[in-house]
Amino acid sequence: MAVSLNEQQLRRLAQNFDHDRSPDFLYCPLLSGAIASRQKAGMRMVMNGALAGGVRPQTLREIILQSHLFLGFPAMIEAAHLLAELCPSRTRCDQLPGAYTAAADQKRHHDGLVKVRRMYGRAFHRLVAHINSASPQILTWLINDAYGRVLSRPGVSFAVRETSIIATLTVTAYHNQLMAHIRGALHIGLDRGLLEQTIDNCRFFCPPSRIAVAHETLTRMLAD
Repeated sequence: MAVSLNEQQLRRLAQNFDHDRSPDFLYCPLLSGAIASRQKAGMRMVMNGALAGGVRPQTLREIILQSHLFLGFPAMIEAAHLLAELCPSRTRCDQLPGAYTAAADQKRHHDGLVKVRRMYGRAFHRLVAHINSASPQILTWLINDAYGRVLSRPGVSFAVRETSIIATLTVTAYHNQLMAHIRGALHIGLDRGLLEQTIDNCRFFCPPSRIAVAHETLTRMLAD
């Protein structure tokens, strides 16, 4: 069983965190873990801690928005409503979204392709073949929607997004996806210490066995 996060533990995590790093690297993965574990009290606690620790509401909103890629719309919407209680938005409630334009679609495709190539490096062509063998539509959505429409949005760095994704996948135990994102995190320059800490902090949201698997995966990716 996971050890439930409490206020004292959250303060200790903040005190022990490397203060040369942005607090986004602490609180965004914690929020992702809490969302993945469906711990509403944990989500609220992390949001409050993050806001007090200097994380911008926009950053938390972006981490919540990307959660639908891994957890679905219900998890995203519930977390978004919780943050809205803490940080009411000035966006008009009666606005409808504008239609996509051809230029915006092209930009999403370009941005997504750049990020996927950066993440997968020399394994990019293997990824294309592997995904297409299951469904070409998945590759299209992966590039245009996941990496282009969502993960290329401004408001939070790609590095913070990736640590948050690793937290989500550690908690949900999607091992193949976790392996891919740990490898990708190393490709974009994230260091071992940060990734180890990100995985360790997921102990509040999942069983120890999942933490052990994530650490083993990181060790194997470092050895490749």
